[in-house]
Amino acid sequence: MNSRIMLVDDDAGVLFLHELMIQESGLADYVHAFDKAEKALQFLNNREKNGMEYLVFLDINMPGMNGWDFLDKLDDSTAGLGVTVVMVTSSVNRADREMAGLYRRVVDFIEKPITLEICKKLKENSSLSHIFMNE
Repeated sequence: MNSRIMLVDDDAGVLFLHELMIQESGLADYVHAFDKAEKALQFLNNREKNGMEYLVFLDINMPGMNGWDFLDKLDDSTAGLGVTVVMVTSSVNRADREMAGLYRRVVDFIEKPITLEICKKLKENSSLSHIFMNE
């Protein structure tokens, strides 16, 4: 597989559950999990630019750098090259869903928690086929 999965959420329990669901569903064997958006952005800035695609499951409401700040930083730097984002949030605010639609790299907006069924649907999502094509 030429892609990697990242989780960005400030809740350790959510990170654990989402990582388990992603692995159980076969989306990825390994997940890069970050409890702070700043750490995830630093990771993306420091990685080798080797054509690796990253699918980031991103929470919106986090202390410090929130999900919107993270997306803005991705768009303002080379860290965003090869990065596709799925917003994963407990927010049911329609404005958040509309805001997510303004970011070109955001391909889906789902409510927590990630389930096996959600993973299956993501795997079948045509806008993510470039990430899962080499399984």
